[in-house]
Amino acid sequence: MIWTPNCALVTGATSGVGEAAALALAEAGVGTVVVTGRDAGRAADVCARVRELGASAEAVLADLSEAGAPAEIFAEIDERGLRADALINAAGLTTRTSVLDVDVAAFDELFAVNVRSPVLLCGHFAERLRRAGAPGTVVDVLSIAMYGGGPEISIYAMTKAALGVHTRNAAYALQNDGIRVNGLAMGWTLTLGEDTVMRTTHGASDGWEADYAANLPLGRLLRAEEVARTIRYLATGASAPMTGSIVTLDQAAYGIRGLHDGLGLPDMD
Repeated sequence: MIWTPNCALVTGATSGVGEAAALALAEAGVGTVVVTGRDAGRAADVCARVRELGASAEAVLADLSEAGAPAEIFAEIDERGLRADALINAAGLTTRTSVLDVDVAAFDELFAVNVRSPVLLCGHFAERLRRAGAPGTVVDVLSIAMYGGGPEISIYAMTKAALGVHTRNAAYALQNDGIRVNGLAMGWTLTLGEDTVMRTTHGASDGWEADYAANLPLGRLLRAEEVARTIRYLATGASAPMTGSIVTLDQAAYGIRGLHDGLGLPDMD
């Protein structure tokens, strides 16, 4: 029988990949899904959908740009008598700022949300499981940009690279405690947030996805639900005994000369 978490904490669960992951875990039979985010209305909506799928749901509001948020999240979970045995670090910012013209405020916020918060959350999560002598799983949502992103996302790419280093080091530190830690480096995924950034930052108009994705094998970007299926796999016993691994979920293989001939994509070897 495949081990399924009793209680999964999903950050960024009020939209995009985090929301899809919360629903996928509910479908997988997780007992309780803790939905975290900043918007109370959206958190309530996601909780309602989780309950429709047969799981219990709890909303915990938090702003992960604040250093104390991870501790506050787990303090609130403790008060509700819950102990998370799966942590999905799906919250993240994709703010565009380049090494050629660094926005210092954006730089600090990107590292606070994308690196500091998941690292601190992992520590609180592991501390509680170690005290209980219980197993658990962590899934860090990464990006293929961690291997090198375009100039406009260079700082974002740095945050994902840093989080990827944490993923492997945390896996090593926790492997003897029965806590598995893996990462998912996802390709370009269409979410409401990404659509907003493309329109507001890059001036994209209706139909922009087709213009960018015409040469990709799927003819489209990835969908949040596709990413969520892989998160579900990594968060449950279906992926055991995997730990310290970073799984790439994309529609192109990189580093093979000639692979991108005719696709309009650059070789990366």
